[in-house]
Amino acid sequence: MPAFGLSGPWRDNTGFAQTMEQISGLAWVTGYPHDQPRIQRGPSDPNAGMHAAFALLVALAERDSTSHGQHVEVTMVEAALNASAEQVIEYTAYGNLLQREGNRSPHAAPQNLYACQGAEQWLAISVATDAQWDGLKRALGRPRWADQPGLESLAGRRAAHEQLDQELSAWAAGQRLDRAVDLLLHQGVPAAPAVDPRLTPLHPQLRARGYYEELDHPIVGTHPIPCLPFRFSGVERWLRRPAPTVGQHSREILEEWLGMSGDELDALEDTEVIGTQPKL
Repeated sequence: MPAFGLSGPWRDNTGFAQTMEQISGLAWVTGYPHDQPRIQRGPSDPNAGMHAAFALLVALAERDSTSHGQHVEVTMVEAALNASAEQVIEYTAYGNLLQREGNRSPHAAPQNLYACQGAEQWLAISVATDAQWDGLKRALGRPRWADQPGLESLAGRRAAHEQLDQELSAWAAGQRLDRAVDLLLHQGVPAAPAVDPRLTPLHPQLRARGYYEELDHPIVGTHPIPCLPFRFSGVERWLRRPAPTVGQHSREILEEWLGMSGDELDALEDTEVIGTQPKL
């Protein structure tokens, strides 16, 4: 899984997830129109891993079919270019240079986050169809501004997105988040609260699925830990022990696996080669 491949002029260049997000164009479409491109800070790592796992399965199937093994090479940059292919297709096919749009979408308008009553109470709305637009108008009590010419079409709403954001921001500011979500959903409008990721362990669906497993750690106590996103019928729990503390297993490993004596381990501790406290 080299950054740029095992051949070519860039074969020795170092690359990480953030490198790929910039060189593939993913950063170009991330952020707000008035601001610089923003890196996503990491998705190219699991994206490369996903492509590698798929390539490995193909290679194993080929081995089973032909009895010949395969050398599998999965470059991070090519996997990232697969994820950003929409930009290439839009430009080569239609001459459209996709730009940063913040929370907006070329396929929905209005679409954004709007602050409701209280601190950090954000309402997400995404109106993708004319029927959903009619539902939004009903939920808002059919205000006069919503009947302006042009707003009956997606193109018109996209062109007037700034005004729509202003009107919806003013409306949301006077609403409780939970009430606003229920009101909009009742009228067929896609809406949801923007969830603080620190609160996801409290989500009833994730709790019912057992996505978080609690572990006792000797330093930080008991905490819910995100688990693997799949289930095996024969595995009740994936996480069996917490992350080790500094040097917790050093003596055990050096004695059992390398055959070092207690005196040798004591000497390593005395000279601070091993230990259970980080050196300041």
